[in-house]
Amino acid sequence: MEIGASLLATVGVLIVGRVAYGVAVNLGQDQWSSGARAVFLVLNSFVLVFGLFVLLLGDQVRRGRTWAWITGLVMLPFTILFGVVLLLITALSGAVPWAGAGVVLVAVAALITLSAPRATRAYFTRGPAHPAPPVGQAAWTGGRS
Repeated sequence: MEIGASLLATVGVLIVGRVAYGVAVNLGQDQWSSGARAVFLVLNSFVLVFGLFVLLLGDQVRRGRTWAWITGLVMLPFTILFGVVLLLITALSGAVPWAGAGVVLVAVAALITLSAPRATRAYFTRGPAHPAPPVGQAAWTGGRS
């Protein structure tokens, strides 16, 4: 579980880093119009929020939150799909897609680590803990309701 949570958080960090790098490169270029630059920044802000949310999910999975585990298992395939699309776009433009490959590989590893091991599934699919019976004289009903 710890490894899967760490990998999930790493996916978030890679997404945030990729956005930061892309925005820095974009702001350094002069051939973009102000409208195109604004659209690029707005779209990247959505990806940045997504990356920060994935980072938060990694922390919550590490803390044993079932909702975060389920949400991570739902979001990781979309992260992989989005990463593959960006990887292909980068590769087809003639650049080496290091960041895209990193996101995809770490996301695949996180998905496998959060879903494949029996101990991880058992930990998150266990039933809710039953509360301890109340302690004290007033709580005793003598078997009668």
